[in-house]
Amino acid sequence: MRYLNQIFTAPLGQPVENETLRAEFEPFLAALPLANDKLEELRNFVHYSLVGRRTRHRFAADYSAMRRFAARAATFESGAATAVAALAGKLAPAVRAAGVSFDAVITTTSTGNLMPGLSYRLAQRLTDCIRRDTLMIDLGNVGCTGSLKALQLARSLQDSLQHLLVLTVELPSTLADVTSTQPDTWQGNCTFGDGAAAVWLSPSPGFGEMALALEDMHYVQQAPQGFDLIRWDYRDYYTFALADEQTFNNQVREFVVNALAASEAAWQEEPRWAIHPAGIALLVRLSRKLGIPSAAMQPSLAHYRQYSNMSSASIIFILQELATATPVGRAINLLSMGAGFNVVYGRVRKVR
Repeated sequence: MRYLNQIFTAPLGQPVENETLRAEFEPFLAALPLANDKLEELRNFVHYSLVGRRTRHRFAADYSAMRRFAARAATFESGAATAVAALAGKLAPAVRAAGVSFDAVITTTSTGNLMPGLSYRLAQRLTDCIRRDTLMIDLGNVGCTGSLKALQLARSLQDSLQHLLVLTVELPSTLADVTSTQPDTWQGNCTFGDGAAAVWLSPSPGFGEMALALEDMHYVQQAPQGFDLIRWDYRDYYTFALADEQTFNNQVREFVVNALAASEAAWQEEPRWAIHPAGIALLVRLSRKLGIPSAAMQPSLAHYRQYSNMSSASIIFILQELATATPVGRAINLLSMGAGFNVVYGRVRKVR
């Protein structure tokens, strides 16, 4: 059994409200090469995507400066350095106090590419916590399920690798494209926020601030039917692309319902859920169909209002909040979905 002993989180950049973002986007929208009716249609879509009070943290704030590949890549590298420094500063005291070092480091990001990878950048800062023989694994382009897949990988490693670190760094603001005329690109511009998180795992419940037993983690991939639902498109950089809304909603609903049906006996008895906050309206409808209590959606809704969608980092933020309030002996269900198409279900149980 692996236990999650401590969770560390770091929003990246400055908080920006929907209202502020709407005002910032307006001159870029006005400059788009669209006929008046098409421009108004896109503007209405953007305004709808930014309705209500919602915040996100944003590391890359100067859209005008990010018009070239080099500028975007450099901004991502700078943001990754900020994330690594912030999380290293939080986790190092806890690990040093326990007198342990990490046997494996697994990192994930979907929003940029680095070589050397994130694990080596963390090793630069934590020379006493990450040894020369530590196993280093960097996952890339995994999508919003990246952190749960990293936990699944950690769970499956051989028992001799005892102390494990999972790190996720997501900087969607470096992907924002305000010159696009595509609604799905603008949906990405409006939806995402920047954040990073780390999880310390071990085979003992005695380390760190908590002990969440990692009881289950499995995923269902739907590449034959869902390959094009979420994907990269390309201009001068990577851009966020979705299938048309009706196809996306119908297929995601089917995939999630089918994936959860297999483990229904386990999650029906536990009302606590950490759900990746993608397509909130769709997830609310799904929860009703599955019989998940509306209260179970509140942690994800609260996270979305405060941080928006941080890709794979979001579910770790939500889990951290839930773990504090969960009584010993009770479980927390984990649900994420993303490119592939993948649905990942997991369950942790608080033992301390």
